Amino acid sequence: MPMKSFQCQFCGQVVFFENSQCLRCSSLLGYVPEAFEMTALEPLGDMTYRALCNQAIYRLCKNTTDWHSCNWLVPVESDEEYCPSCALNETIPDLQDPDNLTYWYTLEQGKRRLIYSLMRMGLPVEGRKVREDGLAFEFLRNDPSSKVEVKTGHYNGLITVDVAEADDLERERTRLHLNEVYRSVLGHFRHESGHYYWWRLVHDKPALKRFRNLFGDESADYEASVAEYYVSGPRENWQRSFVSAYASSHPWEDWAECWSHYLTIIDALETAQAFGVEISAEHTQPLFTRADSYRARTFDEMLDQWLPLTYAINSINRSGGNQDLYPFILPGPAIAKLRFVHDVVKDYRDEASRRI
Repeated sequence: MPMKSFQCQFCGQVVFFENSQCLRCSSLLGYVPEAFEMTALEPLGDMTYRALCNQAIYRLCKNTTDWHSCNWLVPVESDEEYCPSCALNETIPDLQDPDNLTYWYTLEQGKRRLIYSLMRMGLPVEGRKVREDGLAFEFLRNDPSSKVEVKTGHYNGLITVDVAEADDLERERTRLHLNEVYRSVLGHFRHESGHYYWWRLVHDKPALKRFRNLFGDESADYEASVAEYYVSGPRENWQRSFVSAYASSHPWEDWAECWSHYLTIIDALETAQAFGVEISAEHTQPLFTRADSYRARTFDEMLDQWLPLTYAINSINRSGGNQDLYPFILPGPAIAKLRFVHDVVKDYRDEASRRI
């Protein structure tokens, strides 16, 4: 489903974020990153297209023409062959393997949704061409003949994702083995991006003191803390202070889990608002307005809408015999941490706007 509500400009058909063709009129579709819009495309010849959403001229991303794996557009005047999302790729799997091609397509879908959110939040999405520690991605698959195990993680801007995470069976097997209530491709991207933006927005910044008051001292031995978590499990009564069991392993993981939840909240609220969802705890007045969840003044404004929405969608899932869509409870300390994430993002955006 879309984060925003999109329509084909030729025929008015509802279209979605991953669509590359309108199912009603068969028009070619593309996504314009700088406008946050899906658009119908008018072919102009010479592999260029006019976007009906803004009348600008674009080319298709090279991953569209080569692999049909992307629907983002590149301005015709740009020297880049790849769209802003695909340009961040440092390593992709061997696409001659049909399984890898399927898994890569799934990974790219999750990554594009992450990049959409980061751009909507007004955060810096800069690749290695712009800065040495810029954001980059590598998708690696374990080789049985190699002694090196591929692990999803982050280091100095590079986010590594194990290709196996795109395999539904393998991902569910891992989820059960680790006793997790939730595990998704998009969730991995959101979580690992949190580690990157901690270094960009919190490390050596005024926010660090408040971070330590809420999350703890991040200088505690990270490797030892995470290893202890996998041996002994989460700390006792973790539900009283953390958004997830894994968040209790180390302050950095606590931040990354809260960051991931924050992105889930703002994205889901935007989707609900785009569809005109209206929910009231007292059944007297709707809680949802057309306000932009990505520009909320406070986290509490979002929380007032998020909690009744999760009650509703979890109840709908249960009515269908399924598990909760959002299987989490937010204790007071976790809400305070989410509030901090919101403030850090807002402070960065406000400071950036003052520099313009």
